Amino acid sequence: MGGYDAAMKVILAHCREAALEFFLGLHVEESEILELPQETASVRRSDFPIRVRASDGRVFIVLLEVQSRWEPNVPLRLLEYDARYRLKTGLSVLPVVMLLTPSGNVVENFEDGGIRYRFQVISLAAMDAQKVLEWGNPCLMPFVGLMRGGSEIFQRAEEAVYGSSLGRSDKADLLTGMALLSGLVDKDLPRRLLERRRDIMMESYAYELIKKEGYEEGVRSGLQQGTLEATREHILETLEARFKDVPKDIFQSLRKIQDPDALKLVFRKALRADSLDEFHKALLSFLD
Repeated sequence: MGGYDAAMKVILAHCREAALEFFLGLHVEESEILELPQETASVRRSDFPIRVRASDGRVFIVLLEVQSRWEPNVPLRLLEYDARYRLKTGLSVLPVVMLLTPSGNVVENFEDGGIRYRFQVISLAAMDAQKVLEWGNPCLMPFVGLMRGGSEIFQRAEEAVYGSSLGRSDKADLLTGMALLSGLVDKDLPRRLLERRRDIMMESYAYELIKKEGYEEGVRSGLQQGTLEATREHILETLEARFKDVPKDIFQSLRKIQDPDALKLVFRKALRADSLDEFHKALLSFLD
């Protein structure tokens, strides 16, 4: 299972009713994700058949097809799944495509010969992220990064999840799902989220996908880079305190050293060198 479909599975496990109400206007009394039919080997894990009992008593299937981007064969594939679930359950089906990223050539109906098929398309990129924030349900905050204006309020959405009354495991799953989804449009969003909430996100079973997507490595790299910068600053401050004016070429040479252990040795030399010239010669030896 890939990143975005695993994220959707995590989110829908906690927040089906909220998602159905916000995106489809359905008032749901109860819902469950159905098991995939044994004979439907072609059905992908990004398809979510949800059995719904609405507040007006109707029982039907919401067939949610999640796509990272639009593909021309989506209508036919959705029609195939639609027919299979009607045959399997005897219930009517509401077919829905959720697009996670901006896409062109999107259609909401398919016609070919005697076949006419209509379905609903939810384009997250066309939705206003602020409305999710105003709605206030922490379950929907993982979608904010994919919506219009989402990057500007991403941290507020994250804080809405973290500061909510949800249980710790629920928060871990939603924040992890939020990271995986937002990475579809901006790789910096999940990295920054991971820097702030890594302690709780590690408790989610979906966290392994964070590592697989490379976001954790990015955070480690960022932390290491921050350590290097701090060490360089300490070296320069030490040199300025001991020898006053420090030439720019020393700073430029320090920038070339990417090994933390080497920089520590340079720092020790900055503390012990009898002159700036002695330090500079020692510094250049690390660049050979």
